[in-house]
Formats: sequence, C-alpha cells, structure tokens
Amino acid sequence: MTVGEVIALLVLKCGVPADYVLDGMPLYVADLLLEHAYMVDQGAQERMRWMMWASIQPNMKKQIKPTDLMHFSWEEREREADITKPKNWDELQQQARLMRAKLKKNG
Repeated sequence: MTVGEVIALLVLKCGVPADYVLDGMPLYVADLLLEHAYMVDQGAQERMRWMMWASIQPNMKKQIKPTDLMHFSWEEREREADITKPKNWDELQQQARLMRAKLKKNG
C-alpha cells in the first residue's frame, strides 16, 4: 500500500481530517485506525457471505457452508496459525525442546 493510499483511506474511510493526517498524526494512531477500518471491512464481507448463503441454501439439494461460497484471506491465515499451534501438552513440550536446542546451537 502506498503512502497516498494510506492517507486516502484514513481521510475518506475513517473520516480523519486531512490536515491532522498530513501534519500531526502519530504513527500508532494511524496504525489503530487502519486496523479498525480493516476489521469493519472484514465484518461487511462476512455479512455479505452470510446473506448470499441464506439466499442460496434453500434452493440447494445438498447442504453447503458459507465458507464453500467464498474464501477470505484472513481465514487462510487463521488456518495456518491453527496448524502451527500445539494440540496438546506433549507437542508443546516437544516444540520447547526443539527451540532450546536451536538456541543453544546458534549461541
């Protein structure tokens, strides 16, 4: 994303005055506003998928899930995070041992 796109997003979508964005906004405030805009947009896309599913499902012979209709990038990231997450205590201990060994090896 370019600086111009970030400024446009903050001014147009978040409603922040342009002079504040260009002159005095701290970066942490911009980061929070961009995160909020992303979450609002994510919610709108989720609602659209649910509405599409609700209108299509009655006409389908087999059951479908809303995720069968549309896939979103954040769902893929969540799925990847779940894969790397330890499933039980033994797996967590094994990951800790591997990390300790790697740290000792690298000094």
